[in-house]
Amino acid sequence: MKKTIDKDWFKKAIKKAGFKSQNAFAEAVGLTGPKFTNTLKGDRRIQADEIEKMASALGESDKDIKIALGIEIKSICEYKIAGYVSAADRVVLYDQDEMETDVIELPIFYYKGVTLRVKGESMTPRYKPNEIIGIRLPGLEKPTMNLFGKDVVAQLADGRLVLKTIYKGEDEGSYSLISVNPNVPPIIGAKIEWIAPVDFHISL
Repeated sequence: MKKTIDKDWFKKAIKKAGFKSQNAFAEAVGLTGPKFTNTLKGDRRIQADEIEKMASALGESDKDIKIALGIEIKSICEYKIAGYVSAADRVVLYDQDEMETDVIELPIFYYKGVTLRVKGESMTPRYKPNEIIGIRLPGLEKPTMNLFGKDVVAQLADGRLVLKTIYKGEDEGSYSLISVNPNVPPIIGAKIEWIAPVDFHISL
């Protein structure tokens, strides 16, 4: 049984967004006219990135696009745990085989980063045991000004991976990395290979 697609909704939304034709809209989102037509007929499966492009082009939400396409709206999405954060702010990233053994459900959609699990209580109250942290890889080679004072996962020049609050160091190209745990000594004058800002942390 085919899903019910609201063609009239798309017709009105395309006109409202200022596109002169359905083909013009299709081209704006990287599709041909026939591909978009087949999508509206239910004969072609739409891709996740196409939903994002349509939402952006029409000024609508991803949820509205999905509803118009007759796609079931889920309240959660599955993600693989890519590693964990443990005592002394140490971060461990799994290899691909280990990632496949630990899957979680989060109320977050289309997140293009990876998720880490907090182990232990050494980072409370900011990060509680079993909380999930999101970061995007590959990280940045150096932090932008707006990241100073924020939490990041950083790979140091010596290979260590840590979760710290980053500040500008005294010397050019060096940084101060401060733990959320006052019992863990700060790293002053740290040299980093890359950093990835913490996008979110959420309790399950």
